[in-house]
Amino acid sequence: MSGPLRRPPSGPLPPRRRLGAGVHPAVLTRRVAAGARRRSRLHLAALVAAALGVAGVLLWGGGQAVLALMDDQLGAVPDSRRLPADTVVLDRHGGLIAVLHPPGERRIPVALAQIAPELRRGTVAVEDRNFWNEGAVDATRLAAAAWTDLVRGGAVQGASTITEQLAKVLYVGASPRTVERKLREIFIARHLARTLSRAQVLEEYLNDINYGHGAYGAEAAARTYFGIPAARLDLARASLLAGLPNSPALLDPYLHPGAARARQRAVLAAMVDTGAASPDAAAAALAEQPALVAGAMADVDLFPTVTARAVREVRDRLGVDAVGGGLRITTTVDSGLQRFSQDAVTAQVDSMAAEHAGDGALVAVDPRSGEVLADVGGAGPGHAGSQIDMASRPRSPGSIFKLFTYSAALEARRLSMLSPLRDVPFSLPHGGGDDGGGRYQVHDYEPRYRGTVTVKEALAGSLNVPAVKAELLTGIPDVLRMARGLGVTTLSRPDSAYGASLTLGTYPVPLEEIAQAATVLAAQGWFRPEHVLLSVRDRGGGELLGRRSGHRALDPGVAFVMNAILADDANRAASFGARSALTIPGHLVAAKTGTTSGFRDNLTVGWTPRLAVATWVGNADDRPMRNTTGLSGAAPIWNAVMGHALGAGGDGWPSPPAGVRPVAEGWLLDGTDAQTGAEPGALDELAPQAACRQWTRADGLLWSCSPAPSGLDGDPGPPPPASPDAGPSGSGPGLSLSFTLGG
Repeated sequence: MSGPLRRPPSGPLPPRRRLGAGVHPAVLTRRVAAGARRRSRLHLAALVAAALGVAGVLLWGGGQAVLALMDDQLGAVPDSRRLPADTVVLDRHGGLIAVLHPPGERRIPVALAQIAPELRRGTVAVEDRNFWNEGAVDATRLAAAAWTDLVRGGAVQGASTITEQLAKVLYVGASPRTVERKLREIFIARHLARTLSRAQVLEEYLNDINYGHGAYGAEAAARTYFGIPAARLDLARASLLAGLPNSPALLDPYLHPGAARARQRAVLAAMVDTGAASPDAAAAALAEQPALVAGAMADVDLFPTVTARAVREVRDRLGVDAVGGGLRITTTVDSGLQRFSQDAVTAQVDSMAAEHAGDGALVAVDPRSGEVLADVGGAGPGHAGSQIDMASRPRSPGSIFKLFTYSAALEARRLSMLSPLRDVPFSLPHGGGDDGGGRYQVHDYEPRYRGTVTVKEALAGSLNVPAVKAELLTGIPDVLRMARGLGVTTLSRPDSAYGASLTLGTYPVPLEEIAQAATVLAAQGWFRPEHVLLSVRDRGGGELLGRRSGHRALDPGVAFVMNAILADDANRAASFGARSALTIPGHLVAAKTGTTSGFRDNLTVGWTPRLAVATWVGNADDRPMRNTTGLSGAAPIWNAVMGHALGAGGDGWPSPPAGVRPVAEGWLLDGTDAQTGAEPGALDELAPQAACRQWTRADGLLWSCSPAPSGLDGDPGPPPPASPDAGPSGSGPGLSLSFTLGG
């Protein structure tokens, strides 16, 4: 019987007591820990009950039916996790260039036959001795482990088979231990056992398990700890590795050698117990104590520019991330030529310290295939900008751009090899000044003018005034069309955005695109896409890369005439001297240089039908150099590499194609003669006179000083004469000129 009810005291209620208030901190800590232990025991009891239940089902009958029902309840097998694997990059001869992997994680999948038998046997003996004869789950081990965990009060006994461990690695991951996770692990292990052979399960396991120090899989572990492939592991090394997956951090042989040795002893004992090794062999292995290497596989990347370009090309062509993709990439690069080229770039840049040169680059391509044989992105470690790939970074090409101007002029039959152009003071009414609205005065590199010169002398001698006149006669849109057709993809703005200085190389273009264009001239007009990938195979050895086809990008007659101009040393002797660095003894080589204003860029590109090489010297931060040109700065690199690569072989220049005829001083295309183009003096000066007119169209601003309709699209026609006595204005009778000036 309860006592009398008590009235609550009048007045405000006393303050609510806080949890733990008035309790000694040590007592509170013990209470919290006790609560955690109770929750842990409940969690453990649930796990043990589940494990005992599954084990009982398997051991005491009806197991398959119950497990089938469990499979139905758990649903479909999830997608396996795509584990990263090292991608190997090779040169064209199979030599190693680089190994690509995510930071701190190495995985090199290999076939089971490439893993030493000692490691296979040791792993099975210590992890799952009934592996070859059991199903996905070992009921006896599961029950024993559950009982041990219950008696000891904690998870101290492992029960997972190799198949279950593989299921955890590939599908479940390192989630907290729960009943649901354990049941799903068993479910997926059963799926693996049904779909894979025992050997396939072991192969997958040995390729994916963590061995510590970022090494996943036997191959990476063997190389990490011993510097050898997994196939060469002996019993001493294999038994040490076989013990590490149990607890890679606590058994780390570098940090905890005693624990690692104890685990190795357990592995060898298990091998003796199962007949996987004899007692004498196990004793000898335990006594050997093999030396460990540095503790991490060295990151291999011999040619960073080549590696980066290969990764970029895999992404662009296949839509695949090569890093960690487990690919085997064979590149087109020749390691011997790559090393020679790198040395040549470094040596030349170092020799130009007084000229304030800090960097250089080179691209070498086989015009017959488009295969990149060497790709040097910088002068190497210790040089400013060494982390920047200057072979792929757009830079002003200088007079090398004249290749496109004269090719376009020849193809349009606006000029011939022998057409006369006057090299005299010359300006345009627009394109100069800060806003482009003033007169544009064209200057040659040398402070003198040559008078009347032929196209072959103007191109080979790199004269600026004739080049601008050739551009105006042809039209900037056609020059741009030629450049883009030969592989210059960076000039992608509307045609109207480019001014008359285009032909002088004032708009940046990457060196690799200059090399691509050179291959078209070298290959008689055939465009074969420049590429660095020879083969890309996936983890299963399947080829992923399709073949690339070429196409005709340039009239072969135009290519022949351009090559004839640029391979004849006599054509450039007046500007560069005879037998300069643009000649290779024993070879007939076409070559062109480029130098930009302020001496910021020196370039040389040259080719034969067998090889095209483009070189650059300058500074990555665009600082000017001092009094150095394409001939003195970049040509020595080009000369050294070209001479080395060509060796003693022939050059392979073809016979003249159809549509090209010989004359006394060169070669002419059908439809042209020595006087094709403007008469001497016709383009000397374009003044904004009354008879000159300008108009716009989609591809730019056009200009004509013809007293008659020019025939150009959109020409409004000539203005009426100022008086009946006034003759036609302009630079000459019947003159019709057009060019595009940028905005």
